[in-house]
Amino acid sequence: MHSKRSFSLATFIAIAMAMIAVAVVQATPPSGQHPSVPTIGALDETIVVNTDRIKFQTKDPTDVATYSVTYEGGGFSGWHTHPGVLLVTVQSGSVVRTVGCTSWTYVAGQTFIESDEQAVGAIANASATSEAVLLVTQITPRGSARRIDAANAPAC
Repeated sequence: MHSKRSFSLATFIAIAMAMIAVAVVQATPPSGQHPSVPTIGALDETIVVNTDRIKFQTKDPTDVATYSVTYEGGGFSGWHTHPGVLLVTVQSGSVVRTVGCTSWTYVAGQTFIESDEQAVGAIANASATSEAVLLVTQITPRGSARRIDAANAPAC
């Protein structure tokens, strides 16, 4: 009976290791993506600004991070989401942004917004040979992760 228990435990461990390996293979890590070190500021109090037809409001302590992301030619962010809200401006080059199964191309001088209410997304450099640079301001609840990697690309 001891050998059956050992076999069952060994089988269980082998199956668990195979499942972990499959999860690692399905992950979508970035490639050719180089974020700068973020500068992070804190908003400790509730903020309510409603001026010039623009509204901004926080209800709890909030982190504000600013950073740049450089994509090599053919660079890819991997599939991911972000907590909070991101304001992203293309400084140079062009990128293809895909959210769920829909894609848009943005060129230097254009801005897009990402939020945690959107489906899993990815950014790809539209050029195979030249860099693209994004300038990002990310507003999140205090202490949140900056990025949450997705296990898989969306099934489109």
